[in-house]
Amino acid sequence: MNELDSSWHELLNNAIRHAEVSGRTDIVEYLQLKASNDLLRTTAANWLLDSFIEAAFEAARRQPAIKVERDEPFEFSRGNGKMQGSRLVITLGVRCLEVRTGWPRTPSSGILRGNSLAAADILHFGLSRHNALLSLVRGETTPHWIDEEKNIADLAFISQHLAILLGQPEMTL
Repeated sequence: MNELDSSWHELLNNAIRHAEVSGRTDIVEYLQLKASNDLLRTTAANWLLDSFIEAAFEAARRQPAIKVERDEPFEFSRGNGKMQGSRLVITLGVRCLEVRTGWPRTPSSGILRGNSLAAADILHFGLSRHNALLSLVRGETTPHWIDEEKNIADLAFISQHLAILLGQPEMTL
């Protein structure tokens, strides 16, 4: 959790306590839902980024030239909205795989479609046909990332995108 997220979490908890003292149960319920959704978003975004990092480090055993950089905080556009979150850049020579995760943090930042909790973009520099736009959606038991065709983005999905970066077409999408 970065400093901005930590400060936001503290402010949200203070607002919940203030609403409880004031007897505003409607506001308490809304703020608790907001806090719960933020925890889901943060956990899912970290899982996605950490899974890509782990796969990249595993690939780096065979390809030591792989470089991994993480930017936080990071802002990117999704539709007309501004997502705030993190960015991961994995490079191998001139090949580049960029993973962005985030969600709108303020009302003026826009909204996500389809009851999504968060957004993620998987971008392949120069190979846009392999790009993927992900949405974090609630599942029956846990939220999960899905692509535009409603396929779940799991560890195999991550491995496929790393294979594209590594130029291993037999493993690609």
